[in-house]
Amino acid sequence: MRPAGSTRLKSARVAAGYHSQQALADALQVGVRQVRRWESDTPPWPQPEMAQALTRLLGQDLQSLGFTPPDGPHPERARHSAFAGAVTGGGLPAVPRQALSLQPATAAEDFTAVTRSHRRLYWSVAPATLHPAALAHAALGCALLLETAGQTRQRIAAALGETWLVAARIEFFDLRDADRARQTLVRALQAAGEADAPLLGAAILAHSAFIPAWAGERDAALERITAARTYARRGPACANLLAWLDAVEAECETRCGHTRTALQLIQHAEGILAAGSRQHPAHRRPPAPG
Repeated sequence: MRPAGSTRLKSARVAAGYHSQQALADALQVGVRQVRRWESDTPPWPQPEMAQALTRLLGQDLQSLGFTPPDGPHPERARHSAFAGAVTGGGLPAVPRQALSLQPATAAEDFTAVTRSHRRLYWSVAPATLHPAALAHAALGCALLLETAGQTRQRIAAALGETWLVAARIEFFDLRDADRARQTLVRALQAAGEADAPLLGAAILAHSAFIPAWAGERDAALERITAARTYARRGPACANLLAWLDAVEAECETRCGHTRTALQLIQHAEGILAAGSRQHPAHRRPPAPG
């Protein structure tokens, strides 16, 4: 029977969404031969920098991954490893030091599928009916963040950000609860950060601009739009997203009584869509009309 070392690391790698040794090697920026050595019958103890990277990506300590310390195993250390924290007041769990058991990589697709369904149902289901379902799904996503690692965790975090965004849209546009929507959008942005998803972050920040704009607070709205454009630069953003940012800003300007600026923004958005180029200078706000 093969030693547990190689099978443990492979299982953790697959659960974290790295379905090949090459995928993990690319994430760690090492050669695939190094990953093969770690998954061999006698895996060598990694160097400190690589040890930290492995535990961060795979969500388990080295002994749980099948490595034996040079001075012998420490069973009590692995037994008492636990989460760094529980769900925070902001609604997102703290980043775990180690998951006691990891969900399979399929958890990301399963969770994301429900998020996609909620996005579609947003246009047909009564807001008061969909809202509690979205919140329950977000609670599940927070729990899954504690039980996943690597690419699997990133995908769940991205879907969680979209779920919070759906909930925030309902709270602001349908339930007319601006304060609650503001808090939910903060949670959505936190999830986008966990997912390293700048384009999702841009969409969330743009939505947050509606809240001050509806109150006539133009400067605060434009500040959020500027932040959204900054996030979009990290993309790269497609023409549709860049044009949408112009449209959001145009709506905010209209709400604040600046209709001429809004019209110029709409024209700018039309130019982006016509060009269909990521290199269009749409990250910058068009000059104010004279």
